[in-house]
Amino acid sequence: MEKMSKEETSKVRKKSVFFRLLKYSFPYIHLLILAIAIVLVLTYLTLMPPQIVRKAINTYILSESISQSERFSGIAHQSLLFLLVSGGIFLFEYLSILVTTYIGGRVIYDVRRQLYDHVLKLPMSFFDRHPSGQITTRITSDTQNIQEFFTSVITSIVNDVFLLSGVIIMMWRISSRLFLDIVYIFPIIVVAMIVFRYFDIRAYRAVRTGIAKINAYIAENLAGMPVTKLFNAEDFKRKEFDQINKELYKARMNQLYVFGIFRPLINFLYYLTLSLIIWFGSKYILGKILNFGDLYAFVAYIDTFMRPIEDLSEKYDIIQNTLASGEKIFALLDEPQEDQGNGSGKQNVENGFIDFENVWFSYDNKRWILQDVNLSFRPGELVAIVGETGAGKTTIMNLINGMYRPQQGKILIDGFPLEDYNIHTLRRQVSAVPQDVVLFSGTLLDNIRLFHEEISEEEVLEALQKVRALDIIKRLPKGIYTEIVERGKGISAGERQLIALARSVLFGAKIFILDEATSNIDVETEHKIQEAVRELSKDNTVIMIAHRLSTVVEADRIVVVADGKIAEEGRHSDLLKRKGAYYKLYEIQFSKEEIA
Repeated sequence: MEKMSKEETSKVRKKSVFFRLLKYSFPYIHLLILAIAIVLVLTYLTLMPPQIVRKAINTYILSESISQSERFSGIAHQSLLFLLVSGGIFLFEYLSILVTTYIGGRVIYDVRRQLYDHVLKLPMSFFDRHPSGQITTRITSDTQNIQEFFTSVITSIVNDVFLLSGVIIMMWRISSRLFLDIVYIFPIIVVAMIVFRYFDIRAYRAVRTGIAKINAYIAENLAGMPVTKLFNAEDFKRKEFDQINKELYKARMNQLYVFGIFRPLINFLYYLTLSLIIWFGSKYILGKILNFGDLYAFVAYIDTFMRPIEDLSEKYDIIQNTLASGEKIFALLDEPQEDQGNGSGKQNVENGFIDFENVWFSYDNKRWILQDVNLSFRPGELVAIVGETGAGKTTIMNLINGMYRPQQGKILIDGFPLEDYNIHTLRRQVSAVPQDVVLFSGTLLDNIRLFHEEISEEEVLEALQKVRALDIIKRLPKGIYTEIVERGKGISAGERQLIALARSVLFGAKIFILDEATSNIDVETEHKIQEAVRELSKDNTVIMIAHRLSTVVEADRIVVVADGKIAEEGRHSDLLKRKGAYYKLYEIQFSKEEIA
């Protein structure tokens, strides 16, 4: 079987996207049918005004066979009919906008809800590969483009097609000779639209790509603004942004050039058609073949004919935009969701025993971060993991809470493989406290109980007391009611660590993992965290990942990770005596005299 060309593949893909988009309208099919019915009535009403004026001119204004009173009566009747039809057009246009806007709003609500729900279920490896700005564009800008499709395109295309057909029928009925005199203009308009379509597709793709790039760049660099300022990199970042901005500007200008040529061309064809109608129509009037009212109606219908032509070109632009956005949205929706383990499997961690058995792991399937790791953690024992940057310490944390899965080997919790657990419920019992704790907009109370209002304030205060954080939190202006701004600005690193610890205690975690939790905090807060950790380790499994060795000297066991392998483990004093990997790390951080 022959392979499809790129163009054929693209067409098949677009059809698939188009039909997938239409499925979102199925729950509102009754409203869609209503909208189309309204549009058909609107089309019929739009075709009536030229006929009303035609009859007024031919039958009453220019007629010499009726009396003056009959003329005025007839003109008054036609004027009233014109007014009623205009009112009907206004009413049905309003109803059309109302119904289609509601359909578009509901569809996009459904798409955004499904999209964000899907993003929440994606594995961490997906977020490693895709910048947050790109994902934001999918959920906001791309869905907005789809809303335009459902709001204006579907019913407008029905309206335009029926309106064009109706205008052609009306012109033929008025004067078939005059229609045949100008009919060759219509193929030229069709060819112009096909040429426009070709260049418009290319221009719009470039614009969408440019928008995605600039959104991703802005999101990334706003998050990294402290680094930019710290290293005086403003000039470099300004030039870098200017380059991306220029690419988008050029793409926008190319798109405007396409429109800039197409619109004047359509206007030229419109005026050319009018001049031909006036030329041939005048001859037919002088030859008594055509009435003046007929010529007026013909001119009015040509004006009506050109409006849907321009409208179809604009709607085609929206369709291309929608298909491009739809492709990106469905590419995101088609990303495989995170393996949640056994949904009906074990729900609770009863003790907190953790075992790594011959675990191998790589983030990119190219370089091994962990190699044949065998490791155990037990409740009631405070274990510290140390090693050089990039040795694999944080990776161990990410594997325990199921954020990533090993390519080889097994991870057991209480003797059961990780896959036997419901990962969603497991994570509530495996608390990971990172170095940079993320806080959400709201109060401290909201952040500690994670917006679960069924958890009482007394329970929150009790959790804060258990982690030695209550005194520090009470010093804040409004205590647990202190408002949190973006990502916890205004709350110190130590306070954020204590909030994260309190959150873990509140939700009943059995396993606590602290990743560099005391690396950037003051001595008082560090002491409180160490007290809290020691207390928690009496009944739970507590793992401290540390770079600063002074924070782990009191640990019950220290595990040294080097090049993705377990180099050695033991107590602080025993490891120093061995003069192995731990001794070398300690020697780097402290003087030889202090070691001796």
